[in-house]
Amino acid sequence: MNHIFNDLEGLRIAAEMERRGEAFYRSAAKLSKNAEAIAMLQSLAEDERNHLLEFQRLYDMASARREEGDSYGDEVNAYLSAVAADIVFPGGLMEFRSTGFDSIEAVLAYAIASEKDSILFYSELSQHASDPEARDMFLEIVRQEKAHLHLLCRKLHGLESEEEA
Repeated sequence: MNHIFNDLEGLRIAAEMERRGEAFYRSAAKLSKNAEAIAMLQSLAEDERNHLLEFQRLYDMASARREEGDSYGDEVNAYLSAVAADIVFPGGLMEFRSTGFDSIEAVLAYAIASEKDSILFYSELSQHASDPEARDMFLEIVRQEKAHLHLLCRKLHGLESEEEA
């Protein structure tokens, strides 16, 4: 299914994706029995929370520039939430359960895959943004997500190096 949305809706989806990511990691942490995995999941939830606050700030800035203001109703909010769910964390906790809530490597691999999906989505939005300021906001989101991806990859590589030693 093709989703059509404007620049402001794209920023709204960015914030919603982070909100869902935070909830996902917090829920997964409650289901894990491994203390290290729980700590990692809680850390990932905090990362998502920090991104949410930043992306919400970007959305609020863009929304304030609109003459008519934010006119999204409950139906549109539900739609944007569904779009965000389709892009990142599509299988939810049930899919993640199969790879393991208790494995730090599985947690990091899942988080890395989610970051990659996010980067692709935001890159696409930046390429199609009609407003130069919105394009810059999407590119800033891409930059932040790439930095987070790099950090997660380093953590996973560090774990793999420890196992080999």
